[in-house]
Amino acid sequence: MTDTSRATPHAEGRPSAGRPPAAAAPDDPAAGQRSREARERLLLTAEQLYAEQGLAAVSLRQICRAAGNGNNNAVQYHFGDERGLFEAIIAHRVPRLDRRRAELLAAARAAGLDQSVRGLVDVLFRPLAEEARRLDSSYVGFLGRFVSAPPDRHPWFGGGEPAGPVGHEVSLAILDRLHEAPAALRGLRLRHVVELCLAALAGFDQSPAARGGGGGFGGGEAVSYDLFVTDLFDMAAAALTAVPSAAEPAGHRASENS
Repeated sequence: MTDTSRATPHAEGRPSAGRPPAAAAPDDPAAGQRSREARERLLLTAEQLYAEQGLAAVSLRQICRAAGNGNNNAVQYHFGDERGLFEAIIAHRVPRLDRRRAELLAAARAAGLDQSVRGLVDVLFRPLAEEARRLDSSYVGFLGRFVSAPPDRHPWFGGGEPAGPVGHEVSLAILDRLHEAPAALRGLRLRHVVELCLAALAGFDQSPAARGGGGGFGGGEAVSYDLFVTDLFDMAAAALTAVPSAAEPAGHRASENS
């Protein structure tokens, strides 16, 4: 399934069809700088609002106001539409995350850890675990808001340019190692794991793990973020590599229900 871990179209920053470029007069460097700064304020404000309130609850006009932009059509000017804004947020964050994945992948290969699903899970998700702790980023929470989105609208799974070539490479390597799962289930398993990890990483500060108390399931001590992340990745790898239960024969189910 070669489309798992692919971002929305043009996620690496190329303009989508019909999207107006953020242009300034070529002979006015100051105006160009102001335009770039306004664009980035809109982008970061949108990322934060989407992460905090959800995609459906945030309007483009609200983003403009929160970014201190008096022009209510500023998002349309810089990004074309909401889809273009989503793509710009992804393009803003993905290069750094993918550079970090490249570092982790090189280290994993040197240690032979790239041969295991657990090692590859660490390469794929650790940059997001680190991103979730950055005070200047709401990207993981933003991605987590797409959990119920159909594949063509999910930044991780939609068709188009991959969300970073290293992330795409690692995703395919994970799929190639899911020998126990039928081919039809491998991409679905990875999607479930992506959704689990995004939600868990984005919600750590509000989770019982961070505060202690065990969430009603026993245990009273708070869990460190490092331990939380390690255990999350252990669970993700275990879920990906779980041996499927054998399907019951139809006749057996029918006899039990008679």
